[in-house]
Amino acid sequence: MLDSSEDLELDAIATNIAEADVVALYFPMMRKTLLLDARTSAEDGPMVCVVEMVNSTQERVRSLRRMRPRFSRPDSITMIPWLRRIDTLCATGVWGHVERRLLSTGGAPAIDAGRACLDELRAFELREFRRAVTGERYQTLWGRPGIGDRRS
Repeated sequence: MLDSSEDLELDAIATNIAEADVVALYFPMMRKTLLLDARTSAEDGPMVCVVEMVNSTQERVRSLRRMRPRFSRPDSITMIPWLRRIDTLCATGVWGHVERRLLSTGGAPAIDAGRACLDELRAFELREFRRAVTGERYQTLWGRPGIGDRRS
């Protein structure tokens, strides 16, 4: 099964979502990241948004400093690669952990922001599937007969 959860460490994922200051759940196929910064202050609530994927933790820390300049470096960042469909987040219960964390740090407004992000990720995924089918930004491993064929 393509989106099997057999090889996922769901308990570890749940613990990381519950405890890390910043959770970067990234989707390599789309080069997008669901970024959840659970840190709060008197002026700022938690942040949840969809951003471009970065190449390193250091790059993510720099982007967080630009996005949340009133906060110091986070004590903990967890980066979770997600190679499955977006809806598998819900089916495996991972999205429930995200929502519980959002609720505990920011209440209903944070839940609403998280759901908007989930919808945004679904739209990105659909767009990426369409690109794959139409060949936009993708190349096949095989060509049409006669095109690029060097056989005599």
